[in-house]
Amino acid sequence: MKLIDYLISRITLFFTAIMLLWAAVYFLLQMKEIHDGIDEGLTNLKQEFIAKANITPGFVDVLKTCSPPNFVIKEITTEDAKTVVENFTTATVYFPTELEKEEVRMLTTAFRCEQNGKYYQLQFFISTVESDDLIENTLYLLLGLWIALSLTMFVVSKIIVTKTNKPFYLLLDELKRFHPDNNRMIDFPPAKIREYIQLNNTVKELLERNMHVFAEQKMFIENTSHELQTPLAIVVAKLENLLEKYRDNETYVQELAGILNVLNRMKRLNSNLLLLSKIKNRQFADNRTVNLRETLERVIVEFEDLAAYRQIRVEQKGNASPVLQINEDLAHILFTNLVKNAIVHNEPNGKISVRYAPDAITIANTGNKTAAKMFERYQTGANDEKSSGLGLSIVKTIAELYQIKVDYCYEGEMHIFKLATNGNEN
Repeated sequence: MKLIDYLISRITLFFTAIMLLWAAVYFLLQMKEIHDGIDEGLTNLKQEFIAKANITPGFVDVLKTCSPPNFVIKEITTEDAKTVVENFTTATVYFPTELEKEEVRMLTTAFRCEQNGKYYQLQFFISTVESDDLIENTLYLLLGLWIALSLTMFVVSKIIVTKTNKPFYLLLDELKRFHPDNNRMIDFPPAKIREYIQLNNTVKELLERNMHVFAEQKMFIENTSHELQTPLAIVVAKLENLLEKYRDNETYVQELAGILNVLNRMKRLNSNLLLLSKIKNRQFADNRTVNLRETLERVIVEFEDLAAYRQIRVEQKGNASPVLQINEDLAHILFTNLVKNAIVHNEPNGKISVRYAPDAITIANTGNKTAAKMFERYQTGANDEKSSGLGLSIVKTIAELYQIKVDYCYEGEMHIFKLATNGNEN
């Protein structure tokens, strides 16, 4: 979830809860005001009725005969009158004129008529139909207001937060495109907020240090590798001369051959370390659309003699020709290391199986299971004097550079490397 969406969702939820609570309280208060108004009208009606009943002879008897629609009067005993408690309730009453029941607000009370000394129970009621319409309209207005405020707050918050965080996202875009070997500082977006200004300054200092360290490290590795190449080549040449000079002395030949093998391995190690450094420093920038099948087929042809010498069969299956935007030399190095690895760690009379899919290439070779752990770590055997130990590390580095997913497994007595060119398994 983006930072903007996170902030806006939290702010919107918080204020929505507050508005819901406020709307509920407001609605309850409005209902109370409406009921209080109705109850006050009923109280006034009761007072007027009792006043007229006490001063007008026969007033109660006349009303009992007329049966008015908005109240009920009933004669009760003195004992019953003492138990009557004046109260307001909401009830349902049938109105003959409307031929239906309606909800009313009712006042129940009792009084003693001074004209005849009798006690009566009174029930005054007022229809709340219009009040219910008012309550319903109020509820709809509150819901409309709540929805409008929520949408407005969401839109306004998104605009404000997006505009406020614009320097942050512009900085992120610049950092995604940054690489220390470009020797170019990123363009920092203008900012007015103190924290973003501090962020720009901090990032600038950090990038400058990284560019400086990167340049020094790059120069050190390249200089060291190049400087080592010359003395190693000189020593190898002198040892070869000594080997030729003392070829009749078997003891010297064995000692010199052992030293020469070690030095040759150092030369390969030095060359591979320099290659790894160049790959990680993105010094192979000439990318183009490369047909990976054609590249792998050329590599297999280059290793035909070695495979034939070790009596290893090479099988190729599938009609697909996956392509990838990659440096052509690195693609050749990638497959060279994988094919060489498949031959070196194979068995006599073994086989290599290559399968082509639209977005993947699988290279499998026969071999014992003891090497499985070594392959999972992208390493080679320490006892292999002809190996620099960096072949699969180079494969992994190239794959990471071009987002190629490399998977290894050991199944059916076969070591299987699968390269998914779209970064996903197929």
